[in-house]
Amino acid sequence: MYKGIKYKHNLKIFLLVVAFILPAISIARNLIDIYAVSSSNQAVCVPIIMYHQVKNSNLGKDVISPYEFESDLKYLSENNYNTITMSQLIDYVYNGNELPKNPIILSFDDGYISIYKNVFPLLKKYNSKIVLSIVGKSTDDYSKVSDDNINYAVITWDHVYEMDQSGLVEIQNHTYNLHKIRNGRYGCYPMANESVTHYEEVITEDITTLQDKIMSVTDKTPTTFTYPYGKYNDLTESIIKKLGFKATLSCTYGVNLINKDPETLYGLKRICRSHNQPIDKLIKSGLNTLKYIEEKNSSSD
Repeated sequence: MYKGIKYKHNLKIFLLVVAFILPAISIARNLIDIYAVSSSNQAVCVPIIMYHQVKNSNLGKDVISPYEFESDLKYLSENNYNTITMSQLIDYVYNGNELPKNPIILSFDDGYISIYKNVFPLLKKYNSKIVLSIVGKSTDDYSKVSDDNINYAVITWDHVYEMDQSGLVEIQNHTYNLHKIRNGRYGCYPMANESVTHYEEVITEDITTLQDKIMSVTDKTPTTFTYPYGKYNDLTESIIKKLGFKATLSCTYGVNLINKDPETLYGLKRICRSHNQPIDKLIKSGLNTLKYIEEKNSSSD
């Protein structure tokens, strides 16, 4: 009887070990495989996770809870990931500055007030960094009113200044007033039959307006442009480059291999962090996709 109980107890422990250890080993193997591929191409593997809102209601595709975000930070810390900024990544490509091992970027779009209320305190707790791409007109508007409703409000310029000063939040450009679908324009995508000259004027005026505003508040000029809705084409990208941006963030799914070629910084892929999609599974899925692409490219060569 006693032996039977002991056997069942040992079996239970064994199954628990398998349940927790095997996924970790699987992820580690994927990391080893990917970094082997990266080394052969003299490139660095950089996952970029895309977030929007962090609050306790209406959880879904673009909304996760504070508990979920903290679990992300815990996982990254316990598995030796290092959160970096876009400036660090750009400096690696242009200036040869070293990156920490296992770099990862946590990118937040739009600038919702939940980032200040629920994300910023956790960044300080875990000493983690994020990249925050703001919409200038929204920040202008909410800087003039006293409305911090967690469901829809966005950060003010005072919030921008405070978070930038912490060194944990890097502010980037998400257009001044083009994050919308209106009058035939989808985000900053060209309208049908719009002339190149007119399109460039519209995009340039909007984006430089936000560049100047962020510079006046933070004393830093954004280096990265984040496409609203991920909508852009080659013409958009050429204008963005002309405006001096060193990198762009898309909504295309995937993980990035970054080498010393500046072109690898444009159209960077991201993985959307949704409710009930833990970051460990997202990273593993992204790495598997990258590994498959690299192996496919190698076989075709």
